[in-house]
Amino acid sequence: MRKHMEVQQLELNQQWLNMMQVGSIPTREVPKVIYKELNVLLITPCNDREMSSHCVLIEQSLKHLVRNVNEIKYIESVSACLSSYEVDLIMVIGSEENLPDENITALRSTTVKKAIWLSVDQHGNQSETILPIFDHVFTQHSTQISDDQHHMGSTVSHELFMPPDPHLFCPQAVPPEYESDVYIIGDAEPDGIVSAIVKLGLLDNKKVRVDGEGWAQIGDFYPVHTNEARQMLYNGSKLVIHSGESIKNVMEIAACGTFQLIGPSVNQSNGIDLSNFQQYNSCEELTQKFEHYWQSVDARRLAASHALAYMKYNQSHLQKTLRLLDIIFI
Repeated sequence: MRKHMEVQQLELNQQWLNMMQVGSIPTREVPKVIYKELNVLLITPCNDREMSSHCVLIEQSLKHLVRNVNEIKYIESVSACLSSYEVDLIMVIGSEENLPDENITALRSTTVKKAIWLSVDQHGNQSETILPIFDHVFTQHSTQISDDQHHMGSTVSHELFMPPDPHLFCPQAVPPEYESDVYIIGDAEPDGIVSAIVKLGLLDNKKVRVDGEGWAQIGDFYPVHTNEARQMLYNGSKLVIHSGESIKNVMEIAACGTFQLIGPSVNQSNGIDLSNFQQYNSCEELTQKFEHYWQSVDARRLAASHALAYMKYNQSHLQKTLRLLDIIFI
């Protein structure tokens, strides 16, 4: 495993050079303001453990991009900061936690440009009240806010995925109990593409984990439970078949440096270029790609390294934060 990770790091460096040569690093329009002259007030949740790492990484990214970042917690006074510091942008990191009423009032009354980046699972009671306060609302997926909320007067909504936590989802060696040959994401469908390759016997004599419903009726597989650490299971798998819808899972698997085959059900997104991943659209195509990549460790590792490089250099917190600023100021 350690040797594999060393080889993958070398391939990652080569992938970066290749991306630079072919222009895979996207070009940008010139913003209307100079970011290094901006002062940002960053408002982050107090006790949201799942978001804490993201908050730190977003703050660090902003510090690379703007003149000054003043970070405060939800419970601290927004009005006090606005009266004490020059602020060009207020950025709130969303959470299931609620902002105090006095801070909502301060945000509503200020003319400073405001943006909120909703967390992955945010569907809090406050959302309907506070979203119209902001000039820009950044969501993890288009269905995160209602159709009515998509049309909130002067507020504009944008889909902008938050990258996987790089401290969790990264290439790492794992104990044997997390290892598997194949990891399947998605529910079993009697006439589905993945169910068909099971019936063809392609998964015979392999340790297969299944993260979805209905597989007990199809094969003798190992079910994945809710409380299991996905980052460990992804790293322990030789090959992932993703027949589900979640682009979030695609990003997390790629960030672990694990090879995956992506089915047609995965949600398309403006922010993610799925051409950087191996895809299948039929039973025949899945069969061919599965057999090829299962037999060729080098091909599997090279494809995984390409996807990992894409995540590292195009989907990092720095890149996403820069994209957020571009949406606001270009």
